[in-house]
Amino acid sequence: MKTRQVLLALTICLFTSVTFAQKTIHNQSVSADIHTARDLFSKNQFISAGAIFEQVEKESDPESDVYAEAVYYQALCALKTDAKNGEIRMEKFLRDHPQSPYTNAANFELANAWFKDGRYPKVVAIYKELPRNGFSKQDQDRMNYQNGYSLFQIKRYAEAEKEFNKVRNGKSTYAPQATYYWGHIKYMNNDFDSALTAFNQLKDNPAFSPVIPFYMSQIYYKRGEYEKVIEFTEPLIVKADKQQVPELSKILGSSYFHLQQFDKAIPYLERYFETSKSRQRDENYLFAYCYYRTGNYEKAITPFEYATAGKDEMAQNAYYHLADCYVHTGDKNKARIAFEAASDMSFDRAIQEDALFNYAKITYELSYSPFNETINAFDKYIALYPSSERNDAAYNYLVQVYMSTNNFKDAIASIEKIQVKNQAIRKAYQRVTYYRGLELFKGLSYSEAIACFDKSLENGEFNPTLRATATFWKAEANYRLGNYEAAINGFERFGQMPAARTTDEYKSYNYNLGYAYFKLKDYAAASAAFNKFVQSAPEQDEKLADAYNRLGDCSYINRDFNSSQNAYANALTLNKYDADYALFQKAMSEGVQRHPEQKIASLKNLVQTYPTSAYVDDALYELGRTYERENQLPTAVSYYKNLLDEYPQSSYRPKALLQLGLISYNQSDYNQSMSYYKQITEKYPDSEESQAAMLGIKNNYIEQNNVDAYFAYAKRQGSNVQVTASEQDSLTYLAAERLVMSKDPKARQQLELYLQNYPQGSFSLNARFYLAEAKYADAEYSAALKDYELVLDRTDNIFTEAALGRAAELQFNAANYDQALIHYQRLEVSSGNKWNLLKARTGIMRCQYELGNFKASVDAAQKVLASENLSEVQKREADYKLAKSYLQTKQEKEAFPLLESLAEDTQSPEGAEAKYLKAEILFNQGKTKRSENEIMDFISKNTPHQYWLAKGFILLADIYLANGDQFQAKHTLMSMIENYPEENDGIIELAKSKLQHLEELEQQQQEQKPEPMQIDPNQN
Repeated sequence: MKTRQVLLALTICLFTSVTFAQKTIHNQSVSADIHTARDLFSKNQFISAGAIFEQVEKESDPESDVYAEAVYYQALCALKTDAKNGEIRMEKFLRDHPQSPYTNAANFELANAWFKDGRYPKVVAIYKELPRNGFSKQDQDRMNYQNGYSLFQIKRYAEAEKEFNKVRNGKSTYAPQATYYWGHIKYMNNDFDSALTAFNQLKDNPAFSPVIPFYMSQIYYKRGEYEKVIEFTEPLIVKADKQQVPELSKILGSSYFHLQQFDKAIPYLERYFETSKSRQRDENYLFAYCYYRTGNYEKAITPFEYATAGKDEMAQNAYYHLADCYVHTGDKNKARIAFEAASDMSFDRAIQEDALFNYAKITYELSYSPFNETINAFDKYIALYPSSERNDAAYNYLVQVYMSTNNFKDAIASIEKIQVKNQAIRKAYQRVTYYRGLELFKGLSYSEAIACFDKSLENGEFNPTLRATATFWKAEANYRLGNYEAAINGFERFGQMPAARTTDEYKSYNYNLGYAYFKLKDYAAASAAFNKFVQSAPEQDEKLADAYNRLGDCSYINRDFNSSQNAYANALTLNKYDADYALFQKAMSEGVQRHPEQKIASLKNLVQTYPTSAYVDDALYELGRTYERENQLPTAVSYYKNLLDEYPQSSYRPKALLQLGLISYNQSDYNQSMSYYKQITEKYPDSEESQAAMLGIKNNYIEQNNVDAYFAYAKRQGSNVQVTASEQDSLTYLAAERLVMSKDPKARQQLELYLQNYPQGSFSLNARFYLAEAKYADAEYSAALKDYELVLDRTDNIFTEAALGRAAELQFNAANYDQALIHYQRLEVSSGNKWNLLKARTGIMRCQYELGNFKASVDAAQKVLASENLSEVQKREADYKLAKSYLQTKQEKEAFPLLESLAEDTQSPEGAEAKYLKAEILFNQGKTKRSENEIMDFISKNTPHQYWLAKGFILLADIYLANGDQFQAKHTLMSMIENYPEENDGIIELAKSKLQHLEELEQQQQEQKPEPMQIDPNQN
């Protein structure tokens, strides 16, 4: 037992000895590998070293220092070889071994890697926590430099400056780079002395010598040492790098500018701008001023334009000198724009005053005053500088403007501000008030036109011709307003004026005078006036045929039928205007003179020659009546039946039925007679013929010995047909009617009393219509409309046409376009003359247009244009609505010719809008030059409808911008905002919006500045 214990102890000892020997041998192997790996690492053999460190890691105790060292160096080798997992391994090492002596070194190496990759915020974060006192001086310099550069790159310049300052005065390889960036920061902070000290230290350093002279030149320049700049920089520019030449050229050119050696500055500045294409305002002002001072005005223009992009003293100066350049190069329009802009700024008062006067003067010379710019400018000058020695000149210019301007409205406003008006001003006032009156007249504003003509006449002693024509047009305006007596007085006064005989108006004044008398039913005086007109008017005068017709009417009314026949025959011979009317009236004149054969011949001629005439149904009825009187009853019946068959809506239908009933009665054909009469009482119970038809029915029943049937029929017809009217009913109405016909103010009260007492009376229809007319005359339009509608609720009658015209008009004016359309469509069908037909068609066109039914509006406008006796105003409106409807239905090709025609007259609202629309269409088609020409023509013609002219200017700005002329575009909009008189129609807001866009574009161009030159620290 004892022996066994000894053996066991021996075995244990032997095992322990072997194990110890093996561990010693293993430690010796790891130590050798570590030394080998370190040796390879020191020789930059990072891949081989990394492989051995990996073997050491596997063979080492994870808790040992050797293990941590092996892991660290593996990560470092990976970083050194730019392995993808280098950073990951180093970051893992830092997490797994936070207490390792290699921790600081690992952070340092990680920072180096990040710096190399340009991840500067991470570099700054590491260096903030990394203690540096454990590193070598060389590594500390590197850390300070890299941290400074990283701070510089993230624009933390103050901290960067401190880091560079730690390195710049040392002997390390980082000292020159640190000095450069330290100097650059000082340069950016305008500490030019310190920057110059730093750059002087580097000027002989090959790495920085290409850059340093550039900075030194700029420093001398910014310090205002221009002669030194030239001395230092001119030798450099010859050998400078290509990239440095533009900036050095700018510095040299600017220095010569400040030394007022402009001719020497220009070549350098030209070289700079040729390369840089700079839009910087200060640079362009300097460049432009050099050209300006050397008399090269053409070349000065573009840089001066760039320099105006602001609202400061430089901009005012740039505008002022730019205007002078335009004057020298003969472009007065752009000079006007530039002077106006300079005058709107008050930084230099002397420039502001001179610019305003020159702006006003050039505007006058150009006759450019679409928004009364010339008058406004001189008014402004006189108001701002009342003591100026140029005030007399300003007043003289104002008088000349008043005598030539087309902007009459604003000219009147300007003159009326002058407290004491001299003879020249009053003479101008006579002119502008007269022409403003014509504008208003053409715009159908007759009352306002009369007010202007009165003002002109108050100053009429200066120009007798204007006094005469003002008298004429005032009379015509009164005529249009229904003031016929005032119109007559005016026309007769005009005819007595000696100066009137030389005017165009004199040729037709008797025609106008005749119509005024005709409206007052003074047919003798009307006839005398029309006779004077026809005796002097040339045969080609379009009014001649109409005057003969009116002469015929006067004679016919006065029962001088032979004279009326001759007058109508003269109108018919001319065959220019209302020839069908003349032929019909000639036939009627022949008839009353008991020449039935001539009458029949004339009426047949009318039916055959003018088959679409509005008088054909009249002619058929009259043919029937004439043959009936001649006892040619079958022929008469055929014409009456023809009327009934061909013209179911004719107002002669109940008349023809009445005559047919009478003929049948006289022929003892009582059933047929009753049939004709009953068509009247049942279809036209409110017509004048209804009472006669009822009497005819009564007579037929009596002849048939069936009086009970008559009473039964009369009872069935109800209150619309009265067998007999009560005497009281009749007397009450007749009393009211007499008051109506004599235009007695009490008529309305009497009509209301009648309707109150006899709401279903025999004359209730008549009373209702005349009451509606009375309310209409009193401008009680809503009340009148109700009465007109009650008239229209009855069957067609003698008042239907007139009531339809009034009700349609009132519904339209109240914007009830659907209801107005219904009335106008009914009027078109039932109209008995061409004037009501034209009124109906015009109303349909307007309603369809307002309702947005543009396809229907096209059809309606075409119908209007096909109508007879279309006035110039009516044709213009129809052309306008047709063109606009075409545009709304995408038929631009069809619209364009109409717009071209309308645009010839920009004095009308339709013409002004058409002119703009024509230019807009051309612009949208890419035809910018033609569009621009249209707008320029619009400006030259001017218009009282300034909204459309303003729209044209905004389009003009778009054209300039499309053509790359940003300056013109901007100042066109600025001028609009400054001069356009209306504030609330959307024009100024639109112009401001577009101007804001241009100013933002300018700002973007200004922000495009060259970056300061830098060097790459990784290349040094």
